[in-house]
Amino acid sequence: MEDNPNDEKLDRLFAAARKAEPYKKEIEYGFETRLMAKIRAQGERQTPFLLWAWRLIPVFASIVIFLGIWTYSSRYNSMTDLGAISMVGNEETTLLAFLTGE
Repeated sequence: MEDNPNDEKLDRLFAAARKAEPYKKEIEYGFETRLMAKIRAQGERQTPFLLWAWRLIPVFASIVIFLGIWTYSSRYNSMTDLGAISMVGNEETTLLAFLTGE
């Protein structure tokens, strides 16, 4: 029969296992508690994006309301009177004032 090259590795693993310390039941005590505490600690360090999005909804809503009020109030404050510049021969000036929003 041929020798399997993995037999030597397996023999070394068994020898290392024989040298290892015996199983201790005290290590097992409270394992789940320690594991869950570690998972919670890692979870508390990372705040998900959606949580921040929900927390910032009032800020974004107030910005939208502020921009709406600002747009509504500044819409009627035009500096150029279109009636004064819309005489005959001033079509280009009227068009320019219309396109620039003045």
